[in-house]
Amino acid sequence: MKNFLSPIIKKRVEHWLSKRVPSNYQHTLSSRNIFIMPTRFGFAYLFFIILLFLLGTNYQNNIILLFCYLLASLFLTVMLNSFYNLSQLTFSSQAQQSTFANQRAYFPIDIQSKKPHFDLNFHLPQQGALADKVKLEQCAVGTSQIFLPCYASRRGVYQLGRVKVSSEYSLGLFVSWSMLDFSHQLVVFPQPKKLNSHQNYLSALDEPENSDNAAQPKGAGIDDFAELKNYITGESLARIAWKQLARGQGKLSKHYENQQGSLRWLKLTDMPSSDLETKLSFLCYLVMHYSKSEQEFGLSLGKPTENIAPSSGQLHQHQCLFALAKFSPSMDD
Repeated sequence: MKNFLSPIIKKRVEHWLSKRVPSNYQHTLSSRNIFIMPTRFGFAYLFFIILLFLLGTNYQNNIILLFCYLLASLFLTVMLNSFYNLSQLTFSSQAQQSTFANQRAYFPIDIQSKKPHFDLNFHLPQQGALADKVKLEQCAVGTSQIFLPCYASRRGVYQLGRVKVSSEYSLGLFVSWSMLDFSHQLVVFPQPKKLNSHQNYLSALDEPENSDNAAQPKGAGIDDFAELKNYITGESLARIAWKQLARGQGKLSKHYENQQGSLRWLKLTDMPSSDLETKLSFLCYLVMHYSKSEQEFGLSLGKPTENIAPSSGQLHQHQCLFALAKFSPSMDD
């Protein structure tokens, strides 16, 4: 019964939260999005107040009743203080981060404060036991920043859900919290796995005649060494001819050219493994390797719609890694 009701309750709570605290890149805490309730110590404290009140009324002892009212007023004061400790805080955060499998990503959260705040705790409830809490003992006036860690053991694209901001300030009688939705998304790339003689897995793939990416007779590539040219500031250090530099011949850069009539591709089917995740790890390593040396390559994952045309640079590298992260084989494969 519990397993049946839990998803229903969770869905209803999330639906209510989506109206109360909608998704946004920036949130300012107020009475609309701050929640508060007694802690275990707070409930014990409240029970003690009730017990004193019963004793005081039963024995008609004004001193006990006065002490009871004093404790009750402190209880209410701490409740208001706990609320004001979170109010007027403004949080903003980037929506997407990326990392490799079995590594941590860090989401920066910027905090703007008009007054000092104390004992702020941050974590991602959806991460469960893997969630690491970040504690900020004191948030001074002005702008500050924390980095919320997130861990994933497998590749994929994950929606991380809401960030819980909580505090038990002061005296630990109440916990005040808010559930903020920054639409955090974590892109987890495959863990790179090194290949021996990896150059052998860069293969040619025919393209349609009307393709915009049709091969040119010659172009910057990775196949054959062409010539040495004077080094231009900004070129990759991997292109520097270190032997010539050591001989005192000056700073030169190596240039290559493709074979005529072919485009260079990394193909999933060429990877030397029967396991899909291992193949993707090999491809991830090759993408990183050839991107680092600014060499042009394309990525083929089995379907024309999943092909990424040969190119180079940081944007091309990110496109390839993102395709590896979200790749899912079809049922027919």
